[in-house]
Amino acid sequence: MVVAIESNLCEFYGSYARMPGAKVDSGPDMLRVKTGLPHELLNGIFRAHIPEDDPQAAIDAVLSDFLAERIPMMWWVGPSTEPRNLGTYLENCGLDHAGELSGMAIDLDALLSHLSPPPELSIEPVRDEDTLRVWLTAFAAGYEMPDAAIRGLFDYFRSVGFGPNPLVRNYLGRWKGEPVASSSLFFGAGVAGVYVTVVPEFRKQGIGAAMTLVPLRVAKAAGYRVGITHVPDYRLGFHRKLGFKPYCTLSTYIPKTLARSG
Repeated sequence: MVVAIESNLCEFYGSYARMPGAKVDSGPDMLRVKTGLPHELLNGIFRAHIPEDDPQAAIDAVLSDFLAERIPMMWWVGPSTEPRNLGTYLENCGLDHAGELSGMAIDLDALLSHLSPPPELSIEPVRDEDTLRVWLTAFAAGYEMPDAAIRGLFDYFRSVGFGPNPLVRNYLGRWKGEPVASSSLFFGAGVAGVYVTVVPEFRKQGIGAAMTLVPLRVAKAAGYRVGITHVPDYRLGFHRKLGFKPYCTLSTYIPKTLARSG
């Protein structure tokens, strides 16, 4: 389960290779994703194996072009990372610990069937470019992404397509007609990964739970048995109520010189 939780995230990021101008390098010692878009969630290092004999030199080499080109990025430290204390080495090399996420999973056979979304909320699949543009407004507000990043993501999702079995299935949540939430469903590593964000001022109203349940029900109908997600501490509550269980922790680090202000 731990392998699947981490691998689904890596496969999702690996799909950014379809983005115009992006460079994705996947090798036995590291997954390296550089879209060039100006947000740390769109560029990163995953499942890195750093040699302990000279970790600083290895880390500096990995970061060199991100720093030289001023590309915001995030280094993910998870269960497959080596050495185990890589986070300490990263901090010694000038990265800030940005936070931790709980890698969680749910048995889709036990998925709630009776829970209904708030009456003010409507949820629809993204099946065309016009809806994608609206979906991206909620996505951008939830993750505080600049317009330049959103333009690149539009090109990526347009390339993924809107057919019956797209690489990524997106869902738009509207509160009384206003776009307030986004969720994405990605099948990878044998599990269904669900990635959700809600515009900050609309959180804690049951929107996140509803935006999580819809794609999970789609995954169950498609024959998947396990759903996974990666959740910051402040969102653990409703995931536990839905039936998710924590299996691992992923820590994130951002170079001090590339961190956003505020």
